[in-house]
Amino acid sequence: MHIGISRPPTPPHPIADVDGALVARIAEELGFESIFYGEHPIRPLEGPGYGVHADGVPFFQDTLVMLARASGMTTRITLGSGVFLIPEHHPVLFAKQLASLDFYSGGRLVVGAGVGWSRVECELLGGNFDRRWAQAREAIQVMKRLWTEETVTYEGEFFTVPPVQLYPQPATRGGPPVLIGGRDSDLTLARVVEFGDGWLPAFVTPETIADGAATIRGARQRLDRLAQEAGRDPASLQISAIIRGDQIDGDLAPRAVVGRDVVRRFEDAGVQRVAVSLSTLTSEQDARDALERIAVSVL
Repeated sequence: MHIGISRPPTPPHPIADVDGALVARIAEELGFESIFYGEHPIRPLEGPGYGVHADGVPFFQDTLVMLARASGMTTRITLGSGVFLIPEHHPVLFAKQLASLDFYSGGRLVVGAGVGWSRVECELLGGNFDRRWAQAREAIQVMKRLWTEETVTYEGEFFTVPPVQLYPQPATRGGPPVLIGGRDSDLTLARVVEFGDGWLPAFVTPETIADGAATIRGARQRLDRLAQEAGRDPASLQISAIIRGDQIDGDLAPRAVVGRDVVRRFEDAGVQRVAVSLSTLTSEQDARDALERIAVSVL
């Protein structure tokens, strides 16, 4: 089982926040396997779905820039997005940026891929909100071809690519793994099998395992079945789960962290990686204290 960290968004006043790349360096020093950064390029103040976050969309760093900085400040830790909002990126430019990150980090990139919930954000940045998963599917297909083929052309509903070549190619053979975000549903798992390399559910709790093994273990079984039906090796599809750091067997406490027993339950359910979400950090010492507390509990 791989144990990582999921970096929180910045607080309402970003100047109070600690450098996210420094968090990656501390996490690597303490032995964590990975660190994931979320994405919201802008903060919409109106429109349907605003209530998903009670206080509005949190402020986030630029995720590409943060991953690049973290790459330069570390040597071993896996660098991930949890998640990139794919319709808000052009796939040719994005393939170049991600390939460069993977190349210069020595193959340490994992691409969490989602579509977001804000129509305002999606459409402002070039996405087709009503068809955002179809658009994401095409974009990921374009990127994967650019990462694996010498010359690429593409003709789709959303993107037309004339003959082009991409350099540098990713250090990871076949390109960095793309983990599809989304809730436990047959549609999400079908997307994983069709154009992804794994599933990245967010804020899965021990309850979802205890009350059914139904959610995580059942999803693993359905994912394996769908992969076999599609002619894919089930073992090639990983599950990485972002989990809350303030939960121990379902009991919430302000300074509590997940324990080894919870991690074992995720592993037994078929999860290969958990990334523990951090609360807001306000200083380097605060970051180190939080990471050390989690490390003692789960590593």
